[in-house]
Amino acid sequence: MPRQTIISSPGKVLLAGGYLVLDRQFSGLVVATSSRFYSCVTDLPPSDEISSTNRATISVRAGQFPSTSSTWVYTLTLSGEELVLEQTNEAEVGKNKFIAISLLKTLELAYEKIEQEQGGDGVKAGEELLRRVKGETGGQGLEVVVLADNDFYSQREQLAALSLPPRLSSLPSLQPFTQLPRPIPQTNKTGLGSSAALVTSLVTSLLSHLSIISLPSSSTSSGSPSTDLLLVHSLAQYAHCLAQGKVGSGFDISSAVFGTHIYRRFSRSVLTPLMDKPPTSTISLSSSTATSKALPWLDPSEWDGSTTPFRLPKGLRLILADVDAGTDTPSFVGKVLEWRKREAEKATEVWKGLDKANMQLEKLLSGLVEREGDADYDATLRWAAERKFEGHAESETADLLIEVRATLLVIREYLREMSELSGVPIEPPEQTRLLDASSDVPGVLGGGVPGAGGYDAIFLLTIDSPDVISAVDDLWSSWTEMSVCPLLAKQSDGGLRIESLEDVKGLKEALTRV
Repeated sequence: MPRQTIISSPGKVLLAGGYLVLDRQFSGLVVATSSRFYSCVTDLPPSDEISSTNRATISVRAGQFPSTSSTWVYTLTLSGEELVLEQTNEAEVGKNKFIAISLLKTLELAYEKIEQEQGGDGVKAGEELLRRVKGETGGQGLEVVVLADNDFYSQREQLAALSLPPRLSSLPSLQPFTQLPRPIPQTNKTGLGSSAALVTSLVTSLLSHLSIISLPSSSTSSGSPSTDLLLVHSLAQYAHCLAQGKVGSGFDISSAVFGTHIYRRFSRSVLTPLMDKPPTSTISLSSSTATSKALPWLDPSEWDGSTTPFRLPKGLRLILADVDAGTDTPSFVGKVLEWRKREAEKATEVWKGLDKANMQLEKLLSGLVEREGDADYDATLRWAAERKFEGHAESETADLLIEVRATLLVIREYLREMSELSGVPIEPPEQTRLLDASSDVPGVLGGGVPGAGGYDAIFLLTIDSPDVISAVDDLWSSWTEMSVCPLLAKQSDGGLRIESLEDVKGLKEALTRV
């Protein structure tokens, strides 16, 4: 069997910290999801067509989409003192900048790490990288297949084709990694951070397959992250920013690497020297280009962001829904930042109030985690599953639940104020009505619009009870103002991980589909 490496990264939900997370003064509470993005790297067998020792093929296919428009083929050629990466089928399928940039920057970093190991001989390091890409058996190169759990893409059309309503109970009827009829640009996403999860799983799978890094076999959610994991984070942030054309907040990549945590962003200046480099498709093997290397800037010790361990309390569940209001969501961030600059005094007041509420939510949820061992914890959750969290309760656990509900309402109030003042529909009226009705279901603590908000999605924090989940499902399925399609995703603490083909339902079958 050809050698194979499979890495997965989770999707994300920014539970608290939307907009604030762009500023290093403030933190965000980012929750990883149980829905994951997978990158599978396999050695290609030898071929007479590519017998040259100085050339290798790397094929990347998005396995859920039409293969004729979703397979990108590259050649990596050793030419003198350069490694050149070129796409050979651009005329037929166009470019995918997230894949192309991730591939080039991963190979660049791999080369620099090998060069370090070999004492600075650039050409020998280039030859060694090419040898690793071609594999131990001297094959053609590498085949990469990327696949995402169904939650990353809207499944309304697929459910309708099976004559199923958009309900939680319908979603398990869909085939894992279900085929999608149109190319990626024409497919609606659900806001779980598909590009960040793709980039993170892709760069990690390639670095692992090429023996550049070594990751622990267990989940990365416990203990301090290894140096290799931190390097993966730096590289994924760089590639993702480059593909987006800007240095973003980075919380989505951070969650794809580390899982659920409290996130404080890195300084933009960390990546500025790399972002300012002119674009190129070549890796120079000359020692005279040492000043242009990426590795010194990607060294984790140079990064000043932070991740603080966090998880949601046992017995609570995050429920997500893809919301279709028939409106395209514009880019909100720029407009909100313009308002903040224009009305600095008022914006600062709102910013600080929202930050205080966000920090209170983190504190209350951490307080519930601390009470998980209390004798009355489970009984209180059963009690709470039948109520609307109003008034006061004698149990400290119940008081914390009531305070969580109140704090979620305060956060929503600040976001609506920000909406009104900036003219950006962060929590539009349609979403307000849906969230109010959802929050009125017994056992629901509250909810909100994740991240930048808008018409794309909502989240609820509920007691994890079948009756509560079923009641929410019933409400959403009968909602007429907007089409609400729930997602199967729950919260998940773990970040990126090594996968086994047999352990992921439907993955083996999905990899063989063409």
